[in-house]
Amino acid sequence: MEWLKKMSLRTSLFLVIIVTFAIGNGLNQLVLHILRGLTDACMCGGSLPAILLNIGMSFVVPIIIAAMFYNIKLKAPLSQLSMGAKQIKENDLNFSINFSSKDELGQLCESFESMRAELLKSNRELWQQMEERKRLNAAFAHDLRNPVTVLKGSATILQKGLEQGNLTAENASESISLITQYSARIESYIQAMTSVQKLEELAFTPKEVDWLSLTKELKSSLSIIGSSTGKTIEFFISDENRQMNIDSYMVHNVAENLIDNTLRYSKNSVIVEMFCDNKKITISVTDDGSGFSPAILKKGAVPFLRDSNEPQGQNFGMGLYMCHLLCEKHGGNLTLKNHPNGAKVIATFRY
Repeated sequence: MEWLKKMSLRTSLFLVIIVTFAIGNGLNQLVLHILRGLTDACMCGGSLPAILLNIGMSFVVPIIIAAMFYNIKLKAPLSQLSMGAKQIKENDLNFSINFSSKDELGQLCESFESMRAELLKSNRELWQQMEERKRLNAAFAHDLRNPVTVLKGSATILQKGLEQGNLTAENASESISLITQYSARIESYIQAMTSVQKLEELAFTPKEVDWLSLTKELKSSLSIIGSSTGKTIEFFISDENRQMNIDSYMVHNVAENLIDNTLRYSKNSVIVEMFCDNKKITISVTDDGSGFSPAILKKGAVPFLRDSNEPQGQNFGMGLYMCHLLCEKHGGNLTLKNHPNGAKVIATFRY
């Protein structure tokens, strides 16, 4: 019956009707011929069986042929389409319609399979978009924390100066400068994060800055971030001044994330080193904690990866991942390592 399967639905249906009519008519003629050959002992009574047989053949033959037509042409594709519709209703797209035929139902199955594949692709793209938005939201919440800490610390310094009566224009200018600078950073960051669909789209906007001015700002902001922890931060900064084209937002962001992570794991002290040469800035942060776990060292800076000692709900991996991403955008890299007395992170930026 393969030849019937290869026919179009219209052609095969037309053929079945013709065959049904021909077989039914042939059987009717055969029955009448047999009955006429019987003994005519009771000729008048022979008409009733003939009529009944004719009626029976008129029903039985079409039913048999219709059943054969259904099993050969309709059963398999309708079964697969019904199964597919049920699985789509249950939000399960991990199946396929495996029915190959050149007729209309075969084409319908192919269209159904194409629709299923497109739905699966769209669902995966939607899931990826949701994951990207999740990363963006986590990065947004994470990176706003450090500027807010600097703002609060600067405001606290001003408040203490007022309360103690030793606030002057000179010692207030640094705190006011930081408040102005970090308020602008928060505004720019909000604008940047609302205009991108994923972290990798964050714009790289280098501007000419002065090395000593940059490190002075970094030292002030990192000191404020660490002031509430009770831990000491020791700075080693190269004092050779030079002009450089860098994205200072990215450098600030990386340095603040590194010091924030390091302060949470250090026992007593943190060492910050900042150096530059003709083409590269290097910022390293060293702590006296327990060091990175093997999982962190093996997988590196990936989002939402937490250290085994990290409390639930702390997105340890988000800060390091942001640092890694921003360093790469600046042509550098992020290196994680352990030393005998703790952990060390090295961030580089090329300009």
